Amino acid sequence: MGGLMSHLTKESMCKTLVILVLLVFGTNLNADYEIGKKIFKHKCSSCHFPRISGEILKKNFYEKNNTLLNLSAPTVNMLAFFLTRAPEHIGDSSDPEMQKLEVAEFMKDYLYHPKRKNSIVESKFLKFFTTKKSMEGKVSEEEIDNIADFLVEYKKRRVVSVEKSMLKHMNTKQLIQTAKRENKILIVEAISKTCYYCKKMDKEVLSLPVVKDAIFKNFIYIKVDIDKTKLPLGLDKHYKQMTPTFFTLSPNGKFKHMYPGAWTKDDFLLILKENLKK
Repeated sequence: MGGLMSHLTKESMCKTLVILVLLVFGTNLNADYEIGKKIFKHKCSSCHFPRISGEILKKNFYEKNNTLLNLSAPTVNMLAFFLTRAPEHIGDSSDPEMQKLEVAEFMKDYLYHPKRKNSIVESKFLKFFTTKKSMEGKVSEEEIDNIADFLVEYKKRRVVSVEKSMLKHMNTKQLIQTAKRENKILIVEAISKTCYYCKKMDKEVLSLPVVKDAIFKNFIYIKVDIDKTKLPLGLDKHYKQMTPTFFTLSPNGKFKHMYPGAWTKDDFLLILKENLKK
């Protein structure tokens, strides 16, 4: 036993002790992201809005003094940021499992005994929000464990889901709602699973980090397999039966440009830049 202890660092010993303490007090080590996501939507979303892009949040708080959105509580992405990555965040972000435990314990204390001075939200934002009421009896400790898992994993899971969304079709209503809410240009790519140049562009252009970053920052991007799905927003009348073809539309769904064929990285970045001009 003594030999084992001599090989443990102080940090690892402290972490081991914290885990044991949390186990004694009932923290759920089997917390689940998807369950937490559902609980958050059911019990928290009436106060905490879904994700709003950083650009819009900055404009709302720094330029408009919260008059643009009139938020009375932080959005889900704000909560995830303050809890896990802000200067005064909870736990060690390099150790996600330990951080989940610590976030869960913080949340239990705050949700059951809320005090503004103990809030993790920075004061420059907190001043806009209403005082939190106790959630004791409304949300269980096990539910909080799951919500903590959801919030700690939020950013990583969202990046994955955003990339996957490039392969999924959204209905017209969803497209317009999302584009308007985030004030982003729509890009619709017409593809075919048998199209060689679609696959080539996916591999050589659309998969590049610099292109992904440019798209996700300013655009809502959607792929449509024209062999299975009709083009949305009246784009059929512009389509010339060539894949890939890229269409750009304003946030309210008004047609802007059409770009048939495959493109190099530099040319595609120029296309994106062109569509950001007012």
